[in-house]
Amino acid sequence: MVRRLLALPAIMLWRAFFWTEERATWQYDLWVIAILAFVWLTPPDWLGDPTAHGPGLIGWILERLP
Repeated sequence: MVRRLLALPAIMLWRAFFWTEERATWQYDLWVIAILAFVWLTPPDWLGDPTAHGPGLIGWILERLP
């Protein structure tokens, strides 16, 4: 049992790093959602890109809320 618990994080990292999921599975969809969320929700300033500026999508939404 302990051996299986130690192997579980390694299996999860392996599958995440090499993206072994088939298309049209819920795991694949979850990875796509995570990637899109990172791209859309990460403020450009966090990435240190000298050509990007501004608060990003979250900041834009928060500026427009009353």
